[in-house]
Amino acid sequence: MMSYTNCKVGDVQLVTIHSGDDGPGYGFSILGGVHGRPLVGFAFATEADAKRARAEVAKAVEKAIEITPQG
Repeated sequence: MMSYTNCKVGDVQLVTIHSGDDGPGYGFSILGGVHGRPLVGFAFATEADAKRARAEVAKAVEKAIEITPQG
């Protein structure tokens, strides 16, 4: 399993939610590797929720020494 260092959190953007209401929402991804490959994505019903979550996730990603996707 590959681990990534120097990961970043992408910007909040409009996304399509594929569960529940199957409608538009807002989300962001954790990006890793030299090319900024999306490792995991998060989706929220509102832009405000996505922005709050992104701020918290960014704090954790900033402190992480590596990120390893599971599965």
